[in-house]
Amino acid sequence: MKSAVKPPGQSRPRRQKSEPPGRPAISAAARRLFVERGYAGTTIEAIAQEAGYAVPTVYFHFGTKAAIVGYLIDQMEAEDIVPQFQKSLQQANPLRMLEGTANIARISCERWWDVYVLVRSAGRADPALSEASKKLDTGRLYGLRLFAEALDRGRHLRSGLDAGRATDILWALASEDTYQRLVVERGWTHDEFETWLGKSLKRELLRVR
Repeated sequence: MKSAVKPPGQSRPRRQKSEPPGRPAISAAARRLFVERGYAGTTIEAIAQEAGYAVPTVYFHFGTKAAIVGYLIDQMEAEDIVPQFQKSLQQANPLRMLEGTANIARISCERWWDVYVLVRSAGRADPALSEASKKLDTGRLYGLRLFAEALDRGRHLRSGLDAGRATDILWALASEDTYQRLVVERGWTHDEFETWLGKSLKRELLRVR
């Protein structure tokens, strides 16, 4: 099986310097450079050049590289996590809810894997990125707890499980660590990962009817 992990787009659209500055364009340029050069090897000056803006403009909008990473995390949550999370949480059918959970795990890693890797690796040396890593974990744990509590309220959890233990199972299976083991290291496709995860969550969490 061929891994489907892909870096962000390689195209490098330039903006005219006369155009108003844009946070999305600057963050996208930074993301490309983080992939190519690493976090430590990327300077604010290089980001400005890549985005086609003056250095003071980058400092005005973000101030630090860590702030750019924080912006990317917010973008990931707004575009690919929160909408699907809200949709899945409203599902009355527990099967559809867990399929939605598997889809969130797949999409967030598929589209933002480079950001996950950046935060985890560079965060060991950068306290600001370490805080970003904690933010990712805190947000994910909160969302998974809401899923587990919804399943518990609906009496969908299998015998012996409560919301706390169900949260732990969701935390372990629907994680970027599992994605790394199966997709990045073992070459599973994203479809295979999402299908397996959905079935595994149903098997581990739901009562047999």
